[in-house]
Amino acid sequence: MQQGRPPKNCREAFTIEGDQVYPNRYYTSDFSMAKYLGGDLETEISMLESDLENLQAQLSRFQLHATFVSEEIVSMEGELNSTIMTLKKTLASVNQVKATITELETAGEEQIDDISSLEEVAQENRQKIEAEKQTVHEAKTELDKHRETVEEAESKYASVRERIDQLPEDVEPLKDEQMKLEAECAKHERNLKVLENKLKAHEDNIQAMKSDLTHREDELQEYVAKATEISPERQQVIGTTKSIDAEITRLKRTIKVYESSHGEHQQVVREYAEALALYRQKSNQVRDLRRFIDRLDNIMSDRQNRYKVMRRSLSVRCKLYFNNFLIKMNCCGSMVFDHNNETLSISVKPPGREDDGVSDMRSLSGGERSFSTVCFMLSLWEITESPFRCLDEFDVYMDMHNRRISLDLLLELSERQHLRQFVFITPLNTRNLPKTSFIKIHQLQDPERVQSETGDEDV
Repeated sequence: MQQGRPPKNCREAFTIEGDQVYPNRYYTSDFSMAKYLGGDLETEISMLESDLENLQAQLSRFQLHATFVSEEIVSMEGELNSTIMTLKKTLASVNQVKATITELETAGEEQIDDISSLEEVAQENRQKIEAEKQTVHEAKTELDKHRETVEEAESKYASVRERIDQLPEDVEPLKDEQMKLEAECAKHERNLKVLENKLKAHEDNIQAMKSDLTHREDELQEYVAKATEISPERQQVIGTTKSIDAEITRLKRTIKVYESSHGEHQQVVREYAEALALYRQKSNQVRDLRRFIDRLDNIMSDRQNRYKVMRRSLSVRCKLYFNNFLIKMNCCGSMVFDHNNETLSISVKPPGREDDGVSDMRSLSGGERSFSTVCFMLSLWEITESPFRCLDEFDVYMDMHNRRISLDLLLELSERQHLRQFVFITPLNTRNLPKTSFIKIHQLQDPERVQSETGDEDV
């Protein structure tokens, strides 16, 4: 353009800084950047925002300055009011002094007769007049000072008022510039939103096309898979489209004939789906039942193992208690539990016959057999948890020695298990039992045998 060879149909050009270029002249832009035909919209928006922030900062500074000037005006008006009040007081004092002088002059004329007193009064009046003149002079001096202060305050007030009047004139261009910048910013924001909406619409359109393409590809893959199931090898189509359509029509007719004989395809598919769902439901139930049965088997196996351990422990405890009770009488014996055959074998060897091979219970005397039975019952009581224990005529065939030992064992067990109740029935005497709070003896009356004996004699 500056060389005089502009492009065709080009009359004016703009630089990146916004300068205007003509073939024979050049105009520099007042702006720091191009106002139109900008390259980057976001850069222009950021520049406008920075300018808007600068203008807002200037406006806030001007507002602070205006506030400060207003405060100065208020303070100066207060000083002016105080100065006016002081001036009024001074004028009142001057008027009062003038009135006093007038009164003194009137009093001097009326009292001319008494010269001496008048002279004294005149002397006093002169002194008072001098004093009042001095006071008036001082008041005038103070009044001049206040007038000067008032004039200075008025001049300051006038200058401040002028500055205040100039502030709106300075702020108005800034406000206009701010409004222009805000309008341009809003315009650029609207353009940006429009462009973003268009971009989003294009992206949505592209995404829709991609999804449609994916759907078509999936359909193609599905058709290819179905065709592969029918024919693994892809067949090369040689015939025309009309022959293919005729073949398709023939196949459709064949399908209709097949459906008329075997039922509709949808019904067959529905029945198959229902049967498959029922089969899966029953399979799940069978699987759950098998799991439950396996769990029950595990629980029963665990319980059976625990039962065997407990049974073995109780057998060992019963054997130990039985041997301990037999030792009280210097006997030895054994108990054999056969849990498989559900049998129990007891062997007792009295004192003096430990080396004898025979240990059958039938070889024992009545008292030894009764004592062995008591020891067996006590062993069972040690391993059971019954709250009531009863024995009837346990000492019938015992001698006094064995009976004493048996009673001591029973009483010892009852004292050790005091939370359980023991009932012992015996036809023998119980006077030798100890008297404690745990033992209560109930003695029944002897039966009357007179009638039975009389009846026997008659017979």
